[in-house]
Amino acid sequence: MRFISILSLLLAVVILFSNIAIAQPKLTIPEAEFDFGYVPQNAQISHIFWLFSTGTDSLKVINIRPGCGCTKAPLEKQEIAVGDSTRLEVIFKTQTYRGRQTKRPSITTNEGPDTKNVKISADVITNPDSTYPVTIYPYKFDISQFGEAVRKLLEFEIANVSDKDLDIQLIDMPYNMFKLKMPKRIKAGSREKGKIELMDEYLSEEFEKSITIQVSDETSSRFTIPIKRVIRIPGSDLSKKDGK
Repeated sequence: MRFISILSLLLAVVILFSNIAIAQPKLTIPEAEFDFGYVPQNAQISHIFWLFSTGTDSLKVINIRPGCGCTKAPLEKQEIAVGDSTRLEVIFKTQTYRGRQTKRPSITTNEGPDTKNVKISADVITNPDSTYPVTIYPYKFDISQFGEAVRKLLEFEIANVSDKDLDIQLIDMPYNMFKLKMPKRIKAGSREKGKIELMDEYLSEEFEKSITIQVSDETSSRFTIPIKRVIRIPGSDLSKKDGK
């Protein structure tokens, strides 16, 4: 009987340690790269990457290195339960950069030992008012509010400056933040109007975001439009904070 009890105890210990050994965190990034396409200088653009915990133990994000001072990568939460996910927003300030820019923020987790990366790319241009095959007016969306009158709507135009009809596709936009009305197709040499409207729940917020569109030319060109909102109302908390 004593032999059977010892054997049972040893078996239980083996099973316990086997389960501990099997438990392993794992980071999965379904979309690890994003191309903003053409973007203007002196703007802030952003894209959200989703990080998934697909292992058998909770995933802990130990460190994120954006890669340079022009890039930030705020994380929604540091610990991700098995089967759960979190958002990593990569923010890039184009400043006075020119040409093709690539940034690779690195992510260190308890999966270890190697880090994983997400990648953003952008073509920073100095002539956003004369791009090809489309030109966007204005090339920066400013929905700022100065005074008591609520401002949440901005109208814009997309001009097809090529000799071919082009389809316009929305690639990326902050979730549930804007209502966007945009032409789906623009004939060669024509202009079409669109409008973007801020959702009511964001009217009291200041932000810098962006949207990315793609056109159906031979290279599937992308264009990213920065969206900015500041609020200046005399006597409001935001105005007082700005004046400090």
